[in-house]
Amino acid sequence: MVRAGGIIVIVAIFTLIGISFYFYSFEVFTDIKVSSFGEPVQVGDVMFDVQYVANFDFLEKTKEFKMAEKGQIDRGLIEASNEKPTHTYFQIQVTAENNGNDIVRFTGGQLHLYDDSNKRHNPIFVGYGETELSTVDLEPQKAVTFTTQFDIEYDEEMQYRVGIVPNRYGMDGTQEIGFICIKNCS
Repeated sequence: MVRAGGIIVIVAIFTLIGISFYFYSFEVFTDIKVSSFGEPVQVGDVMFDVQYVANFDFLEKTKEFKMAEKGQIDRGLIEASNEKPTHTYFQIQVTAENNGNDIVRFTGGQLHLYDDSNKRHNPIFVGYGETELSTVDLEPQKAVTFTTQFDIEYDEEMQYRVGIVPNRYGMDGTQEIGFICIKNCS
């Protein structure tokens, strides 16, 4: 009797785990969209067109940003951003068009640069001008163009892709991830 009861309990536990996984999978699994030759890609309600701009050895902060940053540094809220990269600033331009009916929040932290070896590089906020992305609310049926950069060891021969990865800070209702090849796409 005890063995039959134990087997029933174990089967019930595995059944509950299976049912939970089934329902949880609808919330977690994402659809991956890949643009091989630099064409725009739609992630959720937002169409993204990403282009390589140039490499920079220095990006100067605006005077307004320097003053605002100094106040936040003095209060211990942030660390100073760098005008001079450790390696090279690889800059991209992003045009995001919200094709939906609701405002969509988008942040620079949702963009990542990937090289041939799939090494992920996070964006760097410098504070050099109004077109630099930090956080933007994309209004319905409107497009916004902005720039961001990555501090990388640049290789002229390497293929670079930008990944658009929604997170809890923006585009949180989207179950899709987009990848756009922007340099040496072949």
